[in-house]
Amino acid sequence: MLVIVLLVLLSASLIADASELIVETPLADTFVDAYDVSEIYGDRDYLEVSDFASGFSIIALKFDISSVPVNPEPSFRAQLHLYCFELANPHAISVHWCVNNTWAEEDLNFVLFSDFFRTSLADIVRVDAINTWFEWNVTSFIRVAREENYEEVTLALEVQDPLDGAALALFASKDQETQEALQYQPQLVLTYTNPEPPPQGSPIVPIALGVTAAIVVALLVYRFSRNRQRRPRSHKRRPGLHLAER
Repeated sequence: MLVIVLLVLLSASLIADASELIVETPLADTFVDAYDVSEIYGDRDYLEVSDFASGFSIIALKFDISSVPVNPEPSFRAQLHLYCFELANPHAISVHWCVNNTWAEEDLNFVLFSDFFRTSLADIVRVDAINTWFEWNVTSFIRVAREENYEEVTLALEVQDPLDGAALALFASKDQETQEALQYQPQLVLTYTNPEPPPQGSPIVPIALGVTAAIVVALLVYRFSRNRQRRPRSHKRRPGLHLAER
């Protein structure tokens, strides 16, 4: 019986388990600093966001979103993941959509970036630990960007609330020197809980349906045979049998 149950679950998973997760790494990433407006940081292996007496920096990341449908399904989710490895004090960091995608990390500084329009924030996250991944929900940005036919999106992160003392956090950038460190690159994680159905002619659904039908038939046969084995035998004599033997 256990085998049959497992097979039913397996066949159901072939049809129902259609979730999909896509991870995009940045096309470009850098940060800009208001206290050194002409400096370029695009080749650094870290991204700095800060707000204190002698520092104010903003992170910029550019991602390819061309794989996202123009009208993604309601269950679609997009999250920005950053790995923090250094922190001065806990503080809140917000994420914004920067609608200018013409920049390159080799030449972006604070002077150029200050002319870029940034939308209102989409999410705020309290950053309060090191050696930890933090996530920002940017689903609304990605949806609107695709509806307006953007194939790239620039996300900007800045200190929203210092909370206590100097606010400074360092996150891993895409430019890492070792293969092992690449696992800490920034990520745009796209999740499709119910993606598009398999293309016409795909064998997945017919196979799953066939397996399910076979399992149902086997289950019915199994239950019928068990019922027959358990049926008690009758020990009653037919009426009039004793009279005929006299």
